[in-house]
Amino acid sequence: MPADAARLFGSHVASPDTPEKLVQALRGFADGGVDIITVDGGDGTVREVLTALPHAYGDASPALAILAAGKTNLIAADVGTHGYGPRGLAGLVRAAHEGTLGTRTTQRPILSLHWPDGEHGPVRGMFMGAGAFTRGTDLANAAIHKAGFTQEIAVVLTMAGVLGRALIGNDSHGWLAGEPFTATVDDSPALDGNRFLFLATTLDKLIMGLWPFWDHGTRPLRYLDVAASPPGLLGALPRLMTGRPSAGMRNAGAYRSGGAERIELHLTRPLIMDGETYPAGRVILSAHDSIQFVQP
Repeated sequence: MPADAARLFGSHVASPDTPEKLVQALRGFADGGVDIITVDGGDGTVREVLTALPHAYGDASPALAILAAGKTNLIAADVGTHGYGPRGLAGLVRAAHEGTLGTRTTQRPILSLHWPDGEHGPVRGMFMGAGAFTRGTDLANAAIHKAGFTQEIAVVLTMAGVLGRALIGNDSHGWLAGEPFTATVDDSPALDGNRFLFLATTLDKLIMGLWPFWDHGTRPLRYLDVAASPPGLLGALPRLMTGRPSAGMRNAGAYRSGGAERIELHLTRPLIMDGETYPAGRVILSAHDSIQFVQP
């Protein structure tokens, strides 16, 4: 693939294997006036590029064109992909020669994570999860991937299996008991206690018809916060996963969703951002920046 890219794009091709080399490559693109960058990879690769871009381009970010090639491709599923491998690259070059590349774009806010106490440097991506999502991702990485499933489907299958056992009285993993953390949404009072599941995204859609968010309006940061041992979870699951809460779910106080500009979490266990594990601690979520994606 790198050889095909070099043949089609010439000198503006890089396959960096460290964050430092990625920043260096992006600075070369910036110096060369590159305003559309093709990302050949999955969500993790896009996350690394988004995180590195400010160090190379400052506030004048280029647009991104995605060639979905990872185990996790939630971002490409939302904003569109130009194909795969050499054929996808050739299509991009053809569009550039025809003058149509970049004529169709879509904008998404960037989900930024910041650890004020220094546990980790800033990270920029599109989808994060904590609580049961972290555990589900860990199990998926350890087992279900061996069967050849992509990560997003593997996580869904893992969580479905564990939830199924939990809901019939065999919660050997203790997932429903949750884990202690605090969530503060914008200027609302902080909510303490054990949480079963927390998700946040700046995407407009997920996969397989899943969209576990509601009441977010036009605010850029969409979140789901489910308390530990939520009442009526078995009956609530279909509505929960499609963003259609019943009156009973709303009144229970255990199922919260909405939109925000800023969320502060105090986590006791790691979180997942676009497929990668990051440390617990005090974490600030925001969505002040945005990025243009070139659509096919």
